[in-house]
Amino acid sequence: MISSLGQAVPIPALAPDFVLSFVILDLVIIFVAARSVGALFRRIGQPMVVGEILAGVLLGPTLLGATVFRWGNPPDFLHCDVSLANSIEPSITTCLFPPQARSMLGVIGQIALILFMFLVGLELDFSAIKGKARGILSVSVSVILVPLALGFAIAPYLYNAKFVGGFGTPDQASRTAFALMVGAMLSVTAFPVMARILQEKGLTQSVMGSTGVAAASIVTVLMFLTVAVAAGVARDASTGSLAMRFLGTGAYVAVMLLVVKPALRPLGRAYERRGSLSPEMFAGMLIVAFGSAFVADRIGINVIVGAFLGGIIIPAPRRAFFHEASKRLTEVTTVALLPVFLAFSGLNTDFTKLGVSFVGGISLFLLAGVAGKWIGGAVGARLAGMTWTEANVLGILMNCRGLLVLVAALLALNSGVITGPLQVGAVLMGLITTAMTGPLVDSFLPRHLGTDTSSAQHPGRSEIA
Repeated sequence: MISSLGQAVPIPALAPDFVLSFVILDLVIIFVAARSVGALFRRIGQPMVVGEILAGVLLGPTLLGATVFRWGNPPDFLHCDVSLANSIEPSITTCLFPPQARSMLGVIGQIALILFMFLVGLELDFSAIKGKARGILSVSVSVILVPLALGFAIAPYLYNAKFVGGFGTPDQASRTAFALMVGAMLSVTAFPVMARILQEKGLTQSVMGSTGVAAASIVTVLMFLTVAVAAGVARDASTGSLAMRFLGTGAYVAVMLLVVKPALRPLGRAYERRGSLSPEMFAGMLIVAFGSAFVADRIGINVIVGAFLGGIIIPAPRRAFFHEASKRLTEVTTVALLPVFLAFSGLNTDFTKLGVSFVGGISLFLLAGVAGKWIGGAVGARLAGMTWTEANVLGILMNCRGLLVLVAALLALNSGVITGPLQVGAVLMGLITTAMTGPLVDSFLPRHLGTDTSSAQHPGRSEIA
């Protein structure tokens, strides 16, 4: 058994001590690959996460799977004959990352996402978004509705055995579920990357910057709600059960903002008296993060939304809290834990499944993804009163996918709505849009807009997505 990001696999007969050994070995392999490839990409001016995503793919079946290299006689110490089910061919990937160890890596990856999104929510500066409700609403609506509309527009062209889960079987995903899931993947924005770029350019407090970050956070919550609805439609969930999920989400958000947040005010007062974050205070923050993630997961809107909301409700002084919490969590999260999730995603990504016949569909998917977010973000920002120059830059930033599209794609794959090749397309979208964001912002951002980079000093944040 594994979490919602994992895949159902046969339980192998590895003894528990062997499972632990494999997990430890796998962590070593992941750390070496992630740091090596990530550092290479950072040297060429790309976010480290682009290299870490690619490192995960290289560890998977794309390069080391049975399609490329079938391991006919693996070393005895790997116990491939014991760890692999009869339906799994031995390869470097399957022998080094057996099913039980992979399950544990999936759990570790989700813990990484919880801590990561908690920090992102904690970093959100409410003072910067006061009085900008019109702009935030305009951008949020544009960058969720345009990609969703494009998702429904291109879904009929992709609705075939290449991309639809269970096609031709009783488990075939419906047209509505598939279109919703495609639209959700197209609507993803990696707003942590956006926030980091804005910090580096000294634009965090600008109208464009603060509006964009707030809008992207709203879009992330709506995107996961769309994924949840699509998964429910795929399971033929009743209208009543879907309505209950929305009602449950509304009640959950209301309780967090109106009950839990006021209850945490003593935490803020205790911090102000002490002047530093005590172990008890730090533990309390983690309880909020994981407790909120648990509730969100049970409602069906993903642990990421819960962790993010947990960060949002932490009381003042938020900047001081973020500064201390990030010192304790950023390195262990971004250096040690997030690469595990990226590797887990890579282990489920197989580029060898793609052939010439897939090129048209994947290209259409990528084109719709870039156009929907870039144009949607730019138009929404322009309607909010920004100049076309600012609106264009904001559209570029909204187009960045980072690791969040990997999360959405894994959820879509494991819910049976999409196939492996379309999940590979989502990985491609994450790589391409994240890599193109920095150079495009540098090309289109006027020099006079970004002059103060003093606010960009958050160690390690440049490495995250």
